[in-house]
Amino acid sequence: MKEKRISKRSAIELAASFGIGEDPRLEREAKISDISEGGFCFISDTRPKVGEICQVAVDLDVREQVVVSVEVVWVQKITGAKKYRVGVQLIESDGPEFERFMEFYRKQA
Repeated sequence: MKEKRISKRSAIELAASFGIGEDPRLEREAKISDISEGGFCFISDTRPKVGEICQVAVDLDVREQVVVSVEVVWVQKITGAKKYRVGVQLIESDGPEFERFMEFYRKQA
């Protein structure tokens, strides 16, 4: 399969939580497994639908959390587990939280 990504993916482990659409409370737990300039992948017990808009709170370190808006672009069931890998694309391109997320990404790349 041909790679569609434009930006380099960086493997990472970050704690996160997210809210989906009509229920934006950031109460669903997730673990981010890789990030790029355009989005990231996370693992969760919750299965969002492709196309759903989510608010994701990302713990950049023990003292800092940012909330970014994303769109779900793919979901994969993890074999043998009650978990899902979720690929999301950033849908905002400005603002202080987005800028801080991008600064963090550039340090990882």
